Amino acid sequence: MKTKLRVLLVVAIVAMCAVTSMAQLTKGFRGKVIGTDGKPAVGATVTFVNLDETSQTWHVKTDKNGYYAQAGLPYADKGYDIRVKTDKISSKPKVEKSLLMKLTVINFDLREDAAELKKKIAASAAAEAKKLFGMEDYEGALTKANEAIVAKDNVQAALFIKAASLEKLGNVDGAIEAFESYNSKYPDNPNSVNILGSLAKLYEQKGDKSKASFYEKAFKAKGGEVIGETYNQGVKAFESGDYKTAAGLFRKAMKETPNDPDCHRSLARCLVQLGDYQGTISELETYLKMKPNADDAATWKQAIAGLKAMIAAQNKKK
Repeated sequence: MKTKLRVLLVVAIVAMCAVTSMAQLTKGFRGKVIGTDGKPAVGATVTFVNLDETSQTWHVKTDKNGYYAQAGLPYADKGYDIRVKTDKISSKPKVEKSLLMKLTVINFDLREDAAELKKKIAASAAAEAKKLFGMEDYEGALTKANEAIVAKDNVQAALFIKAASLEKLGNVDGAIEAFESYNSKYPDNPNSVNILGSLAKLYEQKGDKSKASFYEKAFKAKGGEVIGETYNQGVKAFESGDYKTAAGLFRKAMKETPNDPDCHRSLARCLVQLGDYQGTISELETYLKMKPNADDAATWKQAIAGLKAMIAAQNKKK
């Protein structure tokens, strides 16, 4: 019994020595880091975290050729979390197990991480653009949409928001260019009908009757319902000098298209002819609130100031 026990003890001691030797023989990792510019990343920090004992962390810097090496790491059953950080970017972590008597090669190409980060930023920019558009911050939406387009991700959503924002801001030529670009790239898009309607209206505003007619026909062919007819009738009545009829038609058009600032501007032009100066001011202020960056904003601000001065002078005489 004593002999057997002694043998068992010897075996146990040998086993313990084997485990200890395994830990000592375990080496670590080495590799190369390529930076976001495609060149060796010099001075990048490579971090190793023992996933069996996360408080155990090692750091090493890459050399002038982008190489790193970390030896003497203890064995970790779960492996090591390895990641790289530079002054520009942090890599995605790689989980690897260290091998005995060997430095395991783990390379990093930060261009891949940069590309993924770029996509995330673009996705977030497009989402932010949509959010800002919903808040009626059209300038902010336009800025974020352009960021997403430059990053070449979520381009379809970003380009649509860009076009819609330009339309809201009264940039007719910019909106036309963006909508036509969108329709050309994505002919089967779900917004196709609305875009055709917008293009018909934008070309009408620009004074290009031929293009306006072309897009209006395409709009109707896709099942679009023309809701600008009342407005167009108001324009004809105004041009003929029938300001009272025109005013009534523009008021009706507002109910059909409550988000159309041009109805308020056109109604203001009628009211000033009818001598309703206070009504004119009210409609122009609404127009400018809806389109603060309209090309003709300065003109109407001057008109408002002039009308207010005239009303004040009239009130003094009473």
